[in-house]
Amino acid sequence: MSDHLNLAKLYNASNLEELREAYDAWAKTYDQQIMVDYGWLGPGLIVEQVRPLLKDEAAILDAGAGTGAVGLAARDAGFTTLDAMDLSLDMLEIAREHGIYRDVRVGVLGEPLDYATDSYDAVLSAGVFTPGHAPPEGFDELIRIVKPGGAICFTLRHDVTPPGFLETFERMKEE
Repeated sequence: MSDHLNLAKLYNASNLEELREAYDAWAKTYDQQIMVDYGWLGPGLIVEQVRPLLKDEAAILDAGAGTGAVGLAARDAGFTTLDAMDLSLDMLEIAREHGIYRDVRVGVLGEPLDYATDSYDAVLSAGVFTPGHAPPEGFDELIRIVKPGGAICFTLRHDVTPPGFLETFERMKEE
């Protein structure tokens, strides 16, 4: 993984442990390969969308934080209360080194999250709701931990909508 960008391997991971191992192995070169070489803009774009909605001190969870790209974009936009959660401990260790998160913990979208109900003003998630990664059921927990009137902002690939997402969005709209 560290030799070259292999998104297909990630999108086709057969289980959570395989995905975690791939990200752990990729952690040291991730920022260079994704943010610089690939030129991915997702973190900045989602922060740009929520900036007008939130105060500087809004409590924000960077869900699927990886190495902290969303957190860095949020800090640069003036946000001051950031937490990070990801399935890869090695990615989180790099995120922790930025010194911008008050809390950094391992967690898996699609499973129960170890956060209190209504504990965040917003959840930001870039590059996580994608094939082979977080399932659409992950939104149920995000909705639970975001305060009423809060925001959930995420990226979703325009070319491939993972199975179940459209149905989940329709269900959430009806609820």
